[in-house]
Amino acid sequence: MRVLFRALLLFLWCPMWVGAEGGQPSPSPKYRMELVYIFETETPGSAPESIIVVGNSGFRSVAALKRFVASLPRGAVLDWAPGCERLGGELLLSSAKDLDDFKAFCKERGIAFMLHPSG
Repeated sequence: MRVLFRALLLFLWCPMWVGAEGGQPSPSPKYRMELVYIFETETPGSAPESIIVVGNSGFRSVAALKRFVASLPRGAVLDWAPGCERLGGELLLSSAKDLDDFKAFCKERGIAFMLHPSG
């Protein structure tokens, strides 16, 4: 009878222990990219500058964005819905090669780059 009681306690206790240790995998962290225009320019009439913002960090170059993305954990999701209106000179969007290189860069590092084109 004691053996049966101990077995029952162990049976009931083990699922709680496994759950406390993280039986469920933690969800992948998600980051949202945004395209932001800066209309305050040095030269009147010049085109606005565009930057890419992820959280509270802004990037003026693809190289700087790549340095940031390289610091993200494997399995992270980088989500981007830049919209369909363009003013010209936007990072990643003005060059198909830059965008393809960035996609490959993310893939090499295990980052899921989710681009949602609009139109």
